[in-house]
Amino acid sequence: MSEENVEIVRAIYESWTRGDYEAVFARLDTDIEWFGPPDISAAGEPGSGLSRGHEGVRRSLARWVGAWDEYSFELRRLIDCGDDVLVEGWHHGRGKTSGVEVSEEIFSVWTLEAGQAVRQRMFRDRMEALEAAELRE
Repeated sequence: MSEENVEIVRAIYESWTRGDYEAVFARLDTDIEWFGPPDISAAGEPGSGLSRGHEGVRRSLARWVGAWDEYSFELRRLIDCGDDVLVEGWHHGRGKTSGVEVSEEIFSVWTLEAGQAVRQRMFRDRMEALEAAELRE
């Protein structure tokens, strides 16, 4: 099942890249917990970075994408962690209000149940992501 989970997460990223958001949301549980980076707050839940459900994910993604003048993401590696999949990527962008350029690694840990993503947690720090996925270097 874990290799299947890796392929589901890969398909989510590929669908997102193609702009096929229906395919993305078809792979997300309707009650998904979506955690942005710890330094980004979700509306109504300051400091938590947590959004819930499809509408919460849409709002979170709109805030994220809306913060950039230019933004790109490169999927670099997917690591099988059983029910979890660790994603290593690189993102680059220029902040809309600050004009500051960012180019750094970014990590996500996706938890899947019955072929659906039920949780996505984003991290800026690799060690925190590895810990969340219960892996060691």
